[in-house]
Amino acid sequence: MVKKEFAVIRLSKHTSIYRGFSVVEYPRTITNSIKRYRVSREGQSYGLFDALALATGYIDSLHNSVSQ
Repeated sequence: MVKKEFAVIRLSKHTSIYRGFSVVEYPRTITNSIKRYRVSREGQSYGLFDALALATGYIDSLHNSVSQ
């Protein structure tokens, strides 16, 4: 099976699109010392992740589970 590569497309300072999902970056704050990334699509939230790689990996797993 050939692994396809997909790009994260930057829309604005805090919002990106990956495989049809919106990925919103929440910057570090005093109470939260790391950036967070919220994954959503069509008003449905799919979670809050501590790294962009985790967020895109989760989106990839959603696509893989649907295609199997």
